[in-house]
Amino acid sequence: MDRASCRSDWPKGRGMNRITRLDERMAAMVMPAIQPSTSFGFNPQDCLVLCGGFEDRALAVLREAASVSSHFRVVIIAYAPVLAANHLGEIRALCEQAGITPAEIVYDRENPAGFGDLLLNQLGMVKGRVFLDVSGMSRLLIVQCLVALRHQREGFENCVIAYAEAETYPPTPVEVENAVQRSEEEPLFSLFLLSSGVFEVTVVPELSATVVGPNQTRLVAFPSFSPEQITALRNELSPSRCTYVHGVPPLEENRWRTEALAGINHLKLADPDNLRASTMDYRETLVCLLRLYREHSERERLMVSPTGSKMQAVAVGLFRAFLDDVQIVYPTPREFRAPDNYTRGVRQIYILPLKDFATLMHPTTPGF
Repeated sequence: MDRASCRSDWPKGRGMNRITRLDERMAAMVMPAIQPSTSFGFNPQDCLVLCGGFEDRALAVLREAASVSSHFRVVIIAYAPVLAANHLGEIRALCEQAGITPAEIVYDRENPAGFGDLLLNQLGMVKGRVFLDVSGMSRLLIVQCLVALRHQREGFENCVIAYAEAETYPPTPVEVENAVQRSEEEPLFSLFLLSSGVFEVTVVPELSATVVGPNQTRLVAFPSFSPEQITALRNELSPSRCTYVHGVPPLEENRWRTEALAGINHLKLADPDNLRASTMDYRETLVCLLRLYREHSERERLMVSPTGSKMQAVAVGLFRAFLDDVQIVYPTPREFRAPDNYTRGVRQIYILPLKDFATLMHPTTPGF
């Protein structure tokens, strides 16, 4: 399966007298595209959910929205354990300047089970749209939020993803080359480009497979600059087979990262079980996941680890929101590098309305 097959070549027309499966309906639908946004027309019934991460882009959506209107609700997700570099204080200050009294809920990275219920409790009285700003969220948190929103009364009918693309994405090619060279010369040297170590492979009940599947398992993971993540997943889960989805950045200047990540994780891009999908266009990743599900779910239980880009995590969240026999696993980082070594600046803000996905749960006629 090459990158092109991770787009939209799903087979149609499998007979007119068969009820289509949910994964088939998702694969056959016209998936909404992520759209550049210049302003947010919030109304008093709308709600913005955001997280106080330590990247510059964690502030971008709120800052833009508050510059246009102060008449909307805000739910702040505060990380625990607390990192001093997180922008939580600045988010609170922006709300205060705009005359907004936000609600706050805590997300414990080391004990994240049950967070979806906490989020839905805060959103229970929201009558307008829910804007989920994933810019400052961890990948596991993105998946948990999307699965929870899918199970609210309105489903995805009123949900919109907001995402701020960063201006620059460290590390640089030189930093990676130097780190790799040192790791080859010093056996005890650990690559510490973004995060280091794995606290544990996290499996939360709400993202566990609800159906006992086959004994054979397939791990689907996304190579990152922290090779310990894939190592921990393989060692602890002992999957029967592995598939790796390599991210392809949208900008040519960042395309070197695909090959660099493969090398750091000791993977060969040419191997059949190595796929490629855009780090920005979530649809490519979602089509990859749906194809893997179609080809392997009857014989293997799929375990998916959202260790790729944030928009790839959105694809994983949408995938798991509808297919609850898929197991989500996540290698929670033990330690982070200095925040200024993460993304910097803001290039563009995007939105992704999820309303089209709500139609997947509506009754359909047999066949396509």
